[in-house]
Amino acid sequence: MPKFTAYTTWSSNGITFANTTVIGTSPYSVFVDNNNTVYVCDYSLNRVQAWREGSSNPTRTVSGTLNNPYSVFVTSNGDIYADNGYANNRVDKWILNGTNSTSAMYVKNICYGLFVDINNNIYCSMYNLHEVVTNSLINPSNMWTIAAGTGCSGSTSNTLYNPRGIFVDTDLNLYVADYTNNRVQKFLSKQLNGITIAGTGATGTISLNGPAGVVLDADGYVFIADYLNNRIVGSGSNGFRCLVGCSTVAGSASNQLHYPTSLSFDSYGNIFVVDNYNNRIQKFYVTNNIYSTSINQPSFCPSTTWYTNAITFANSSIAGTLVWSVFIGIDNTVYVANQQTNKIVVWFEGSINPDKILSGSLSTPYDLFATTLGDIYVDNGVNNHRVDKFSFNSNISTSVMSVPYGCYGIFVDISDTLYCSTFTSHQVVKKWLNDNALTSTIVAGTGTAGSTATTLNTPIGIFVDAQVNLYVADCINNRIQMFPVGQFTGITVVGASVPGTITLYYPYGITLDDNGYLFIADCYNHRIVGSGPYGFRCLFGCTTISGSAPSQLYYPAILRFDSYGNLYVADRNNNRVQKFILASNSCSLSYNQPIFCSSASWSANAVTLASSSIAGLLPYGIFIDGINTVYVPNRISNTILSWPQWSTAPTSKSYSNLSNPYSLFMSMTGDIYIDNGYSYGRVDKYTFNTSNRVTVMNVNGSCYGLFIDISNNLYCSLKNLHQVVKLLLNSGTTIPTIAAGNGSAGSLSNMLNFPQGIYVDSNLNLYIADSVNNRIQLIQTGQLDGVPVVGNGSSANIILNYPTGIVLDANSYLFIVDSYNHRIVASSSTGFRCLVGCSGGGSTASQLSFPQSMAFDSYGNIYVTDRNNSRQYQPPPPLLLRAAAVVPPLALLLLPPAVRQAAVLLPLLPVVLQAVAVLQAPLPPPPVPLVALLQVVAVLRVPLPLAVLLRVVAVPPAVLLVLPPVPQAVVLQVALLPRPPLAVVLLLPPPQVQQQVAAAPQVVLLRAAAVPQVAPLLPLVLQQVAVVRQVLLPRAAVVPQVPLLRRPLLAVPLRAVAAPPVAVQRVVAVPQAAPLPPAVPQVALPPPPAVLQQVAVVPQVAVQRVVAVLQVLLLRVAVVHQVALPPPAVLQVVLLLPLPLLAVLLQAVSLRAVAVLQVVLPRAAVVPQVAAVLQVLLLLTLPLALLQVAPQLRPPLAVAALQVAVPQLVLLLPLAAPQVERLPSQLLKD
Repeated sequence: MPKFTAYTTWSSNGITFANTTVIGTSPYSVFVDNNNTVYVCDYSLNRVQAWREGSSNPTRTVSGTLNNPYSVFVTSNGDIYADNGYANNRVDKWILNGTNSTSAMYVKNICYGLFVDINNNIYCSMYNLHEVVTNSLINPSNMWTIAAGTGCSGSTSNTLYNPRGIFVDTDLNLYVADYTNNRVQKFLSKQLNGITIAGTGATGTISLNGPAGVVLDADGYVFIADYLNNRIVGSGSNGFRCLVGCSTVAGSASNQLHYPTSLSFDSYGNIFVVDNYNNRIQKFYVTNNIYSTSINQPSFCPSTTWYTNAITFANSSIAGTLVWSVFIGIDNTVYVANQQTNKIVVWFEGSINPDKILSGSLSTPYDLFATTLGDIYVDNGVNNHRVDKFSFNSNISTSVMSVPYGCYGIFVDISDTLYCSTFTSHQVVKKWLNDNALTSTIVAGTGTAGSTATTLNTPIGIFVDAQVNLYVADCINNRIQMFPVGQFTGITVVGASVPGTITLYYPYGITLDDNGYLFIADCYNHRIVGSGPYGFRCLFGCTTISGSAPSQLYYPAILRFDSYGNLYVADRNNNRVQKFILASNSCSLSYNQPIFCSSASWSANAVTLASSSIAGLLPYGIFIDGINTVYVPNRISNTILSWPQWSTAPTSKSYSNLSNPYSLFMSMTGDIYIDNGYSYGRVDKYTFNTSNRVTVMNVNGSCYGLFIDISNNLYCSLKNLHQVVKLLLNSGTTIPTIAAGNGSAGSLSNMLNFPQGIYVDSNLNLYIADSVNNRIQLIQTGQLDGVPVVGNGSSANIILNYPTGIVLDANSYLFIVDSYNHRIVASSSTGFRCLVGCSGGGSTASQLSFPQSMAFDSYGNIYVTDRNNSRQYQPPPPLLLRAAAVVPPLALLLLPPAVRQAAVLLPLLPVVLQAVAVLQAPLPPPPVPLVALLQVVAVLRVPLPLAVLLRVVAVPPAVLLVLPPVPQAVVLQVALLPRPPLAVVLLLPPPQVQQQVAAAPQVVLLRAAAVPQVAPLLPLVLQQVAVVRQVLLPRAAVVPQVPLLRRPLLAVPLRAVAAPPVAVQRVVAVPQAAPLPPAVPQVALPPPPAVLQQVAVVPQVAVQRVVAVLQVLLLRVAVVHQVALPPPAVLQVVLLLPLPLLAVLLQAVSLRAVAVLQVVLPRAAVVPQVAAVLQVLLLLTLPLALLQVAPQLRPPLAVAALQVAVPQLVLLLPLAAPQVERLPSQLLKD
């Protein structure tokens, strides 16, 4: 009793297992036991023969006193029971390997059927006595018991008429082939009233003509030898269908039968049939036990994609003009109806040129369909009002169904029912192919055009699924209707009236995949659309503009899949058949992992998908799902942007309580996981197509990378904690465990230093872009110690500089975002090579500037978040600030030339400097590493000739304001909002350094330190800088989120020392100070000429680099221009400079203010009242220069440090900040 699907098929051509030479004439019964031994009753030879599995000749013969045996049954222990009722009125038994028989049961007549049930009861169907009798083999009686029938012929529920084959299931229900009543009766255990399950009296089953044999499969479906119809039929979940001999014409060909009497399955599902009048035993092999329907329905994953440029499979010279239909058989044979030549063109799988052309008497054929048996059904209705059939390997057609007009759609379901969509009659009709009548019945539509649930308007494409539900492309109604089996009221499943689907414009062709998802030829939109778990999407021709390019269609009509998932489309007005090849169909990945050859290459010039006006400033993460939808988190607007495949216009979706998202990941089910660690310390999950948020992981910072592996583990790279953590989703907890890194920055095997991009392969190996260590770490499954596979410590032939992203292709080759080298590199069988950005950083189409993340689409195209480049955002001009919405602009004017000239003569008159940060208005870095100049405002009549270089960061909360003039003084004012800045100390160099100034009079000396409560200083850090003429300062290092060390803070000055005119760059290591990688190469670039002209008093100054200092966090600086807020409480520092000494100073040094890049100090004292004004006088005669401002514990404000090179210049400190409790420092967030 094999197990079959509803779609199992058998070869239509049987092989002859045994012929008349071996079994004689008129054989009646065949039986296959559970060892696949075949037993046959040789009626004319009075014997039973047996063939062991694999034998071509009989291996055993039993006879005894048999006389014209009709039936045989073999039990699981090998005992043979054979009918011997014709002359001897008994059933004989041979034990296993026995040669002599014994009587097992006495009967009155021939047993046309024998069966032994699981309780060892034997049954005999007595044809001439119209009853089935039974007896126990364990406790036999001299008299048998009636199991069914009365002994008199009849057609009532308790009577039989010439019963033949019988079968008893495991529930002891008895099935009887009631031959003359043309039915199969089922008698429940110990019941004498039968139930008709097939044939006459069983509506909706099948018509039988003299059923002779009956068996069941493992699911209880019935298979019948329909004796007088010369065929084998079977039932399934979708009803009855013909399996073998379906022409019902008696014959001796391999696909014909002549009065089959008995059938039996072997364990493989092959059918053995006694072909009584042909004196043979035929074996029909099971050909497929998995086909879901009679047509190719590949199983696609949610992320399946196809190449959008099709190849032309057949052009007009072969397919004709205005080609309408293409069909792909189960064996991938391609059929095209040529309406010009009225012929069918056939290509076998793999053929480029046609292998066969069929003609017949066709006239303008529209659609066609080829069954699993190879029979071809072709529309011939436009002029001949019929559907024709070309039998397998036949060149002659016959009429099988009458139709009112052309069939624009044809389909044959698994029960051999033929459907036709009659275009002009607004209905779909059907006919069972095993019925010899030509007439059809209506299955959908009323015959009148309409848009109601029961009407259709110009139906075209049709499809019948495995449950025999009918789908109709209701063309003029712009919808797809589904008619459940047996129903005439349709349900609209696609169309404008169905929310969440898609709008159609005259749909023509329609097909379904194995998961029941729809694919539609949206004809007048010149495109193919498809559905999936993520909803509908456009697949081909998505511009909706007709054309003849490989990516375009022009009124596509019918579409069909081959078994591989490639899609064929009849491109009607282009007079061609197009083949769209499957690109990716991975069901285990929600993202793309293309396969590349070692010679794969990418265009050197990129196209911009999104600028800063869309993606926001400094974009970081990117994700592309399997259907090529691109997702980018906008960290400014706190939204997620998405672009469907080929779309240039994104949609923006907001999520509740989302703050500064760095990364995201989408699961196979379409659920989206978003980093929300910046403010809320969590990773959020949003269920597909909903706004339902669930916190799935708690984290201590932003996840710079998110990943879900094939075992449903969620990974997060915590850059600032130097760790990667993971969590098994749906495990009942939100607390992750450590996957890599011990929480301390370092380069050991169990340590990481600012990990960013992560990737987990199919073997659950974790790859990490270990940024500051300039390496890719591989953490094998179950390990915490990593191995460098690329970069520092590895044997790879490439050097990395701050890698931030990593992905793998299908061959496990690495693709790396080498951020500070401004490029994408990849490994291959021949080693590493540069793919993109190989000429260095820049803003041309072939360059990148600090790329962060990358992702593949299914075609292998690379998408990159080009963080600092104008392709991701449009940077403002060098001297223009993009102000916050609530801050009115205020122009800061440059010092007029006339004033600069007067400044030489009158140096003591005041100049007011100011520094502010704009509330919540982060600024993009400039497109080139320029240092912009803030402008000095002349106050009163004659200013001090001091040029100022100033860079500040726009962070909450402070404002640069121009203050009223202060007579006879130069004032530096820092406006304080509710959170005051941290301590800033201005120190002058020692005498030995001052002596070096004389050798280089035009170099500014800087010595700045952070000193809480005037702590002792550590050894100073010196950086030697060459004097370079006409050069601006390069950009300072960009180091987001550098943690502060938990040790008492000591003053660490930062000093720039003038050197002779020799270019020397050196950074002296400070104990416990981590070097910070620069944001741009250390190359000095000239500023715009206009800027140089306006900074007359600092004509020849060059400072190369800021040195990383212990417990000082340096962040990117931005230029603040045109911003004003009302001044809050002011902290004033007054510098009183005597004229004689200042005159000497002006000849040797330029005074300037340089941005102190967000110096963060922990454990600093807090100023309890912000409004208080602290005044400090700078006097020329004192021995030490100190300026102290008490800090708060929050992240710092923008701070401007005034640099002055003055011999013996000293700062008095008349007022000290009050002592407060020291608290641990906090991480400063980017």
